[in-house]
Amino acid sequence: MIKTTSHLEEDVEPILELPTNERVEYCKSDRWVGYTRATQALQQLDQLLLYPKSLRMPNILIVGRSGNGKSSIIERFAHRHPIQVTATGSPIAPVLHISMPETPDESEFWSVILWAMGVSHGDRDTPAMKKRQAKSVLGYAGVRVLVIDEFNNLTTAGRRAGDLLAAIKGLSNDLKMSVVAAGTQAAINALNSDPQMKSRFEPIALDRWRLDTEYLRFLASYEKLLPLGEPSNLASRELAPLLFGMAGETIGRTVKLLKESASHAIQTGRERIDPTVLKTMNWTRQDEWDDISKRV
Repeated sequence: MIKTTSHLEEDVEPILELPTNERVEYCKSDRWVGYTRATQALQQLDQLLLYPKSLRMPNILIVGRSGNGKSSIIERFAHRHPIQVTATGSPIAPVLHISMPETPDESEFWSVILWAMGVSHGDRDTPAMKKRQAKSVLGYAGVRVLVIDEFNNLTTAGRRAGDLLAAIKGLSNDLKMSVVAAGTQAAINALNSDPQMKSRFEPIALDRWRLDTEYLRFLASYEKLLPLGEPSNLASRELAPLLFGMAGETIGRTVKLLKESASHAIQTGRERIDPTVLKTMNWTRQDEWDDISKRV
């Protein structure tokens, strides 16, 4: 029996009345929690849109371990600045969000931009033709910031990496447009091949999470978004170390654990995340992968 809902955000309370499967679905949906580093990063990204056009536009590299929130931050940034249409029907797209191709070359890079802008083009079009199209549509839509996720894929480009970096630098110079790159530590290696290009980027490092005040604050905030009938007190001295030990040092694993454990608590009628739920759910700790690799 539900005793209180004071542990939930107001808009989450009605979810308690939904059927079990819909509550579980809600648990597993993505939610944004503006923890300190993410909020700081978004503020820096927003400043790019206010920067006057100049010969050398500021660029940002968001770098961190896989699963530590890079994609969530840039998706949030792009979502806050959507494409709009003027009264005359012209598009205004302050931010364009793309991902670096897995096996990048200059031709594929221009194609990704054109697809993202909804521009059809031929497979046999030359890179030069695609480049002209891409620059034309980016200028027409007024794109101020080009966001490139998975920037670390550049390390697989070999000799083509230099051409790609030159293309990105030329695009920024010609259109007076800032570039936001996001990737793992390998993204730094990709920029190391062009020191001049690297000097144009200001790094935002997403440090590994620790069991500290910031982690506890995140747990307390996320708990308010989980439609559980009873408070879990995730930031307590009992639960926080258990969660950190199971999820490790990345925000992605922590969020996944909270989603799965909340779903398990609903399905078993427990209505809270506690040591019993964490013990009985199907979850592989990060440090258990080594044991698994030895057994198979």
